[in-house]
Amino acid sequence: MHMNDAAEPAAALAGPSDERRPSRDEHATRRWLEVVGLGVLSLFIFALIGEDVFEHATLPMDTAVRAWVLAHQSRLAYRIFHAITIVGGVNTLAFLGIAGGLYLWRRGHSFVAFAVLLAPLVSILTYLGVKHFYARKRPPSFGRIFEGTYAFPSAHSTASAAICGTLAYVFWRQGIVPGWVALCFAILVPLAIGASRVYLDVHWASDVLGGWSAGVLVAVMSAALYNANGRGA
Repeated sequence: MHMNDAAEPAAALAGPSDERRPSRDEHATRRWLEVVGLGVLSLFIFALIGEDVFEHATLPMDTAVRAWVLAHQSRLAYRIFHAITIVGGVNTLAFLGIAGGLYLWRRGHSFVAFAVLLAPLVSILTYLGVKHFYARKRPPSFGRIFEGTYAFPSAHSTASAAICGTLAYVFWRQGIVPGWVALCFAILVPLAIGASRVYLDVHWASDVLGGWSAGVLVAVMSAALYNANGRGA
């Protein structure tokens, strides 16, 4: 009687604890579902925006956003966004991605470094190919910055979402940075860079939205490559 009374509380403590602890396979499955779900969503959004851009259906929204931004510009904000767009240029972002990859390689994570280095290359190839397919003109040259390339998608937005998203995910999974830092880096940096392109009047709003969705898709591909190598859940 006394032995059963002692065993029952011990079993009650041990049983639920084991049930609440997810296995390594369950963690890996959840990571894959998160990555695949985000990839499908970003691909769907990009296809939706791309179709609307091709059919000129985004023009009312784009012109309305542009008119509001031009009506609310200030000299100080313009300088701030100009600095953001320079610091967040494609070359700077590519260097950041390469530096992150080399850092991981020096730490002995060669395959992880490859997953990170994939982001700058694929993002550049993506926006170059898509830009020439759509051949969309930029907003009328009322802005003080002239860029002679096509508009859709925004190269800054594509590269920032791809590279920052990849670095954030991999560095978080490797335990190099905490989750909240990775999340802020993956969201706030591309958000600021994309907003700067609209504020400086060198891109339509849909160019930035399309760039973000394409960049997230590239980051998801890098994350999938990372997961495929069986990294820790």
